[in-house]
Amino acid sequence: MIHFFRKIRYQLFTKTLPSGQAGKFSKYLLYALGEIILVVIGILIALKINNLNNQQILNKAEVTSYQSIKNQVIEDKAELTQVKEINNYLKKTYQRANKIIEEQDFNKADSLALMAMGLSLYSDFHSSGHIYETLVNSGDIKLLKNTEISSKLQKLEITYINVNNLEDIHWEIIINELSPLLRGVINYNTKKPVQAKKLFEVEIQNYFVENIYLTIRKDLAYTKALR
Repeated sequence: MIHFFRKIRYQLFTKTLPSGQAGKFSKYLLYALGEIILVVIGILIALKINNLNNQQILNKAEVTSYQSIKNQVIEDKAELTQVKEINNYLKKTYQRANKIIEEQDFNKADSLALMAMGLSLYSDFHSSGHIYETLVNSGDIKLLKNTEISSKLQKLEITYINVNNLEDIHWEIIINELSPLLRGVINYNTKKPVQAKKLFEVEIQNYFVENIYLTIRKDLAYTKALR
């Protein structure tokens, strides 16, 4: 069928041309068709090369993103390890203070006063960058082909938020409760107790116990983030 239509088209063209020019016209059509095919092939090759170049650019951007994530995680791990150690040290200090109060060992009033003043210290982790949030806001999250990594980054960010919330609670307790509790009980200048017996009363003991539980919760959060 196709051959039939080609024959008709050829006859129509040859009838409109002077004798001897039909063959030249056929050659011209073949030449023109060849040129068109070459142009199309050239365009397709150019598009292919352009796509390959774009893919290479995206691959490099992906590798750069992974490296940036890795660097940030390494920094966060180092800081988390440090604040975890500080938090554990404070927890042990609070536990020693609580034991002194339980035993009503007034010979250690000066040590207890120092420990009470140390209640104003707390572990404070603040990541230098929100990895997942930054990737989402910049659109670079689309570069990460490894969905497991992006999922874990999201979970890590949620854990960071929990850590920071616990630290904010700790800070609020220090600001709102500690100063009124110790003012008039300890001389901040000499770091000596002014009213030693009050250091052994239930209000201050409860404050130590409250901070023990808070440091335990923070340790669990730090451990989860590190894991």
